[in-house]
Formats: sequence, C-alpha cells, structure tokens
Amino acid sequence: MAFDWLDKFHHDMEKDPDYAEKTLAAYRLGMRAKGSIAGVTIQPAQNCCDAARQLPKNEIYHPDKAPRLPLPDCPQGRRCGCVYRPTMTYQEHAGVDEKSSEPPPEKLGE
Repeated sequence: MAFDWLDKFHHDMEKDPDYAEKTLAAYRLGMRAKGSIAGVTIQPAQNCCDAARQLPKNEIYHPDKAPRLPLPDCPQGRRCGCVYRPTMTYQEHAGVDEKSSEPPPEKLGE
C-alpha cells in the first residue's frame, strides 16, 4: 500500500484527549453532507488490548454509536494504537469488505 507510512504514523501517535469526539464528528459531518462515508470501523493496532480484540471484526458503526477510543479498559491509554477508519459507500456497495471476503453489514444511517 502506498500509504503504509501514514497508517503506521496514525497507529503510533499519542491520541489527544478528544481524539474520539473530533474524529467521529468529522466522519459524522461527511455523512450528513451526503458524502461517500457510510460509517466508521475500528482498526485495531497489532499490539491491541484484549478489549479491542473483543470488538466485532469489520463492524461498521454510525459515528454516534461507535465505541470511544481509547477503549475504557485499554491499558495503553492515550498511547492506544487503535484508530477509526471511514467505510466508504463504494466499499459498501461493492458487496465485499476490502480486507475480508465477508459481505458488509446493513447500510447505516438510513
């Protein structure tokens, strides 16, 4: 992937105290503007905590319903490497998640 360095940067950086609120607000705004964002997923870090491993894999959340990062039981606190990623409508309409062969869940926000 051409942007592996950016992905690593996002996973390695310390989160601001309002990381979840700011990030989810941006995705929420994109959804309200009838943009291409269908929802958000949580991309766990390679060294994620048990709480992150328990999250449903490839779950697409509406920003209002997404678990807040860092998760409350995460021992890494603001150094948590889990991040939010947008799920785009074209990924959803393709019928298959790019990282798995499973069909995506029902469309959110409608």
